[in-house]
Formats: sequence, structure tokens, C-alpha cells
Amino acid sequence: MSLRLALLATTLACAAAQAAPPSQDELRAQRERIQDQYETARAQCRRLDGHARALCQEQARGERDIQVAEMRFEAEPTADNDQKLRLVRAEASFARAQLQCKEMDGQARRVCRADAQTVYEQAKNEAVLQREVVQQALGSENAVRERAAQAQRMAQGQYDAALRRCDALPPEGRLNCLDDAKKRFSSL
Repeated sequence: MSLRLALLATTLACAAAQAAPPSQDELRAQRERIQDQYETARAQCRRLDGHARALCQEQARGERDIQVAEMRFEAEPTADNDQKLRLVRAEASFARAQLQCKEMDGQARRVCRADAQTVYEQAKNEAVLQREVVQQALGSENAVRERAAQAQRMAQGQYDAALRRCDALPPEGRLNCLDDAKKRFSSL
């Protein structure tokens, strides 16, 4: 399962690194949308009573926190932000589990809380381990992108040099030289 998570983390990190970061206006609109969704969810929770209301509110709070962490990761895809997102997900899940355990009595409550704590600790450890995987994925993605940009700059320089050589030729040979240069560097 952890291999599957590692592959998913790598895929997400690469996808986030390739996507253009959102503008400040987009981030502001997204924050407002998240806050509106949270307020709507809390309003729906007010219809409930007691334990159901507490669970509903915790669910709304957890979803808001996760969306904010996802927005931060999308805006700045770093290993730290990925780890923070994973921790926020774990904390939201843990808080919901703790509330669900509250309804139980005696030994069932102790077992439920112990299980929730174990799952939470495993999620925290997994977040720490995945941080390194994501950091490596983002680093290799940046290296590939930099090498591609460098190759593009070199090819552009070679094309420019070929055009200068063609300009130095007499007019009757210049057209053939320009056509040849365009064919060789058609990918630019």
C-alpha cells in the first residue's frame, strides 16, 4: 500500500509542479469559495442536535482545513506543503474519529480511541516519509524542466548562428541556406 501511496504522491507532485501556479486573484476567489462552503456547511449543522451537530461541525471544519491546505500546495508545490496537506488530512480524520468514539462507553470507547490514535500516528509517519519522496520527485521534475530549457536555448543559439552564416552568403546561395536552416531547426 505504501508503494501505491508513493506513486500517487509522485504523480501529484509532478502534476502540481507542471501546472501554472494560480494568480493572487484566483487564490482570493478560492479562499472566499472555501469560506462560503464552510459557512453553508455550518448552517446545515445548526439543524442537528447534540452529537450529530458536533460531528457535522467537525466534518465541515476538517473539509475547510483540507481545502485550504490543498490550495496552498497548488499555489506552491513543495515537499513541506505536501507534508502539511497530509498532516491536515490525518488531523481531520483523527478529530472525527475522536468525536465518534465519544458516543461509546467503557472498553469500546478506549479501544476506539486507541485505534484512532494508531491510525493518526501511522498517517503522521507516512506524511514524514512521503515528504522525502515528494521532494525527490519535485527536484527531478525541476531538473528535467531546466535541462529542457537549456537544450531549447542551445538550439535557438545554433539556429541564430546558422541564420547569421546564411546572411553572410551571396544572395543566390542565401535562400537555400535559409531553407536548410529552417528544416534543421523546425522544432523551434
